[in-house]
Amino acid sequence: MERRHTLYRTHLVFVCLLSWPLLLAALFAPSAAMAAVLADDRADALYHYYDGGGVEVQGPAVLVRKGDNANVSGFAHYYIDNVTSASVDVLSYASPYTEQRNEFGLGIDYLNEDTTLTFAYSNSEESDYSANTFNLAFSQEMLSGMTTLNMSVSRGFNEVRDNTNPTFEETADVWKWRMGVGQVFTKKFVMNFDFEVIHSQGFLNNPYRKVRIDGNFVAPEVYPDKRNSLALAARGMYYLGKRSSTRFEARYFNDDWEVNALNLEGGYTHYYTPKLLAEYRGRFYTQNKAFHYSDNFDSVQRFMARDKELSTFSSVSVGYKLTYEIWKRSDRLLKQGDISFAYNLFYFDYEDFTDPTNNNEPYSFHANVAQILFSLRY
Repeated sequence: MERRHTLYRTHLVFVCLLSWPLLLAALFAPSAAMAAVLADDRADALYHYYDGGGVEVQGPAVLVRKGDNANVSGFAHYYIDNVTSASVDVLSYASPYTEQRNEFGLGIDYLNEDTTLTFAYSNSEESDYSANTFNLAFSQEMLSGMTTLNMSVSRGFNEVRDNTNPTFEETADVWKWRMGVGQVFTKKFVMNFDFEVIHSQGFLNNPYRKVRIDGNFVAPEVYPDKRNSLALAARGMYYLGKRSSTRFEARYFNDDWEVNALNLEGGYTHYYTPKLLAEYRGRFYTQNKAFHYSDNFDSVQRFMARDKELSTFSSVSVGYKLTYEIWKRSDRLLKQGDISFAYNLFYFDYEDFTDPTNNNEPYSFHANVAQILFSLRY
């Protein structure tokens, strides 16, 4: 009998990292911008595709934003993931599966002089997982627009189920607090500094995944029921002249599961013509393993995990995005139309996670991620 899994969720992180910025940047632009203005009225349609590690994810997404041209702007989005998985986790002790995730969200921005308030709600549903998230964000422009303070808090209510056990039902709740400062240092150089704290409590592991003891997959994972983490990030952008700019990002993560991670990213943007914008990026990520992770336990422990995303691993990615302005006319109902294509290649190398389907060799894989976005401003 085919057995369903939620093991693909860690892979979806990388899909969302690349596809959601194209859409969600439009939703939350007031909190990221250096001026207190509402985001443009717009409608976006996106198609995303991920293929790597035996997992294929693809589907459409749409976003609509509309304001009153004064101080209120509302937005809504809908997102679909169609998943086919034959990942190393699945093939180790189960069979391939297909799954679909549907997400919708809506929210509103309120602008009062130099202050922007945002309230948003999203719901994500799949056969064995439900997530409801509420977000409240605040942005304050100060010092004639040279400094912007951003703060937000979100509360997630998640329900975890098991398709092989109708009586199984657990909860996992998440609090996230964020604070950031954006600063214009010169007319060419801007930076953002961000701090984030996350508190998770409840059923935090995968109900399907098993751990290996003495070479055999004989026991389910057992996680602590709490996880606290913090992250510090610095992001900057510098205008190089000649229609070019560069950006960089450094982010450090630490939690009480003893995971320490570092993310470094850089990018270069250039207008080849007034209508054609190209963006190039590179990213490096590394982390150590959690205290309760092991590829192969020698005996039963109080806490046991074999999620490769809690192991010691690193990843490298490179990619680009091309955006072409199809038209731009302020006197039309549809004022502007753009089309974008983005592609990224990821390489993952796991130091202490092995592949049982390949003579227990250290596991590694690459992934291709692509998106096409069509955007209208009105």
